[in-house]
Amino acid sequence: MTNKHTILILSAILILISFSIFSGCSSDDTVTPPPNTGEVLLAEVSGDSVGISSGSSTKSLSITGSTLNFTDRDSARLTFYYSGENNGSAEPMTISYESGPSVFVIYNAVSLNILPNEQYADITIASPKVNQFFKYKINTVSPGFSYFKFRDLKIYKK
Repeated sequence: MTNKHTILILSAILILISFSIFSGCSSDDTVTPPPNTGEVLLAEVSGDSVGISSGSSTKSLSITGSTLNFTDRDSARLTFYYSGENNGSAEPMTISYESGPSVFVIYNAVSLNILPNEQYADITIASPKVNQFFKYKINTVSPGFSYFKFRDLKIYKK
């Protein structure tokens, strides 16, 4: 073998080794997370009610023992069954969160048609874009017997 052949063989081996080393150094291992799509159930409340023979009655409770994170979505969806009778309350149900001294209401049931027969509500609202503790408040007001109740409250981010 001549020096010329030896140099060509060594050059070819060097090129093959370099190619195999650099071909394994690509960025194909980068994983891009999928976009946030679809609904995610954040909370459920089995139900609650208030009633009074005359006057007003209010109940306010935390929705869950942890925060609800809406920061990564543009809208929220609330579903529940409800009924009531003789309820003159301007706000029979609200869902809110507190931030410092302020209370922010994300849903107010002023538009519900409250009747004794159970009805279903499916409401989409703008996302509050917060990660906070939320509570619901239900209320009834009447000079005589009145009540408001809900069941199967579900809160989704979407």
